[in-house]
Amino acid sequence: MASITSFGKLSFIFALLLALAACGADPGEPALPDDEPAPLSGLAPPDREAFVRTWQGVLPCSDCSGIQTRLTLRRDDQGGQDFELEETFLGADDGNVFTLAGTWRQVRQRGDAGPAIVFRIDPEGADHWFELQPDGSLELLDAQGAPRADAVGHRLQRI
Repeated sequence: MASITSFGKLSFIFALLLALAACGADPGEPALPDDEPAPLSGLAPPDREAFVRTWQGVLPCSDCSGIQTRLTLRRDDQGGQDFELEETFLGADDGNVFTLAGTWRQVRQRGDAGPAIVFRIDPEGADHWFELQPDGSLELLDAQGAPRADAVGHRLQRI
């Protein structure tokens, strides 16, 4: 039986490491920088295409039965981004419907669970933050863009 020398072992390990390194990322595929997470494929609106997306649901309310909320995001062919947010306070007196319209921005960021896409609604005014969830719903974040303690109770479903 032939014995393997130290040089032979080192050569084999080096060749194995070189082969594993060659199995890395495809050079034809662009790598994302660490601060640019991959998009949530199929759920996020296309980056440069016109679209209209709508979500709705009932959000919690401290002094009413709930807030029936409908959010529509639009992007036109020229890249303009506008929204309409309609809130109906349930169980309140007449005149309980409020509509807010303006611009929005899509922000990619890393969350605790990995990549996240956040929509900032009316960043120059009221500044609401909504995070796109893996099931396509939107979760209302707090005023600093962080998740709320009762996240599931603060979700709008895509329609």
